[in-house]
Amino acid sequence: MTVQDALTLIGAIAVSFGGGAAIVVGLSTYLADLYAKRTLQREGAEIQKSLEAIKHELGLEKSSYEHYLDWILEYYRVFYRHYRLCQRTASADAHRALPGGLISDTRDEFFSKLDGFLADWAEQEGRIRLLLPGKLLQLHGEAIDCFNDFKDAVDGFRKDDKTRQAKVDAFAKVENVKTRLESALREFLRTERLLR
Repeated sequence: MTVQDALTLIGAIAVSFGGGAAIVVGLSTYLADLYAKRTLQREGAEIQKSLEAIKHELGLEKSSYEHYLDWILEYYRVFYRHYRLCQRTASADAHRALPGGLISDTRDEFFSKLDGFLADWAEQEGRIRLLLPGKLLQLHGEAIDCFNDFKDAVDGFRKDDKTRQAKVDAFAKVENVKTRLESALREFLRTERLLR
């Protein structure tokens, strides 16, 4: 069969169905195209609406994270300031403030600054209990216990090797909690992923 014969056959079939078949086929094609376009428009509008809701939620999350980050940094600032005071007290019995300055007793310095730390800590206690996740709240509780043990060791310090070792051992517990707290804060704030 040649191409001419095939065209003749197709033409004969089309004539036998009549012009109505061509109109039905054309109308069906048009309606199918119209339905597909409307479906795409409807789905596109739904997707756009979902994207706007996600964008709004992401904006709220970002704002919340920034405020939360500020609070966490303030919490850690208070914690770390007291940690450094404990570190200084554990590492030496006394220190000279400036070359040629007076020698000050680290025990006295510790107790003179303790009230300021306790006031800062107490001011944050409500937010700490409300906002810290469970794991961090548990570490916070351990930190309080370790700080109290260290305070007791400093209070019992008598400038002898036994009480000096007790002070160093108590600080080692504070150091351990600090390391775990920093790790948990990095994990919670996802800073490790942000710095990659």
